[in-house]
Amino acid sequence: MIEVETVVLEDNKEYAIMDTIPIDGVKYIYMCQLDNAQALCIRKLSSDEKNILSLKDEAEFKLALHAYVIKYKPILTEE
Repeated sequence: MIEVETVVLEDNKEYAIMDTIPIDGVKYIYMCQLDNAQALCIRKLSSDEKNILSLKDEAEFKLALHAYVIKYKPILTEE
């Protein structure tokens, strides 16, 4: 059985951590809800990596999403 790391966010829902991608010294965390895989979430780690933080704006969201899409493009575009 594969063990999946999970976290509970401020909405009191449990999320599975799918990946972490560093961008310009910031680690972005990509998660989905355990009970609803379509509910995706992108957050970032604090500089001391002890807290999960919200993204500051839409530009940061687009930056993080772009990195994820580029990393997984071969899988996402597979026919």
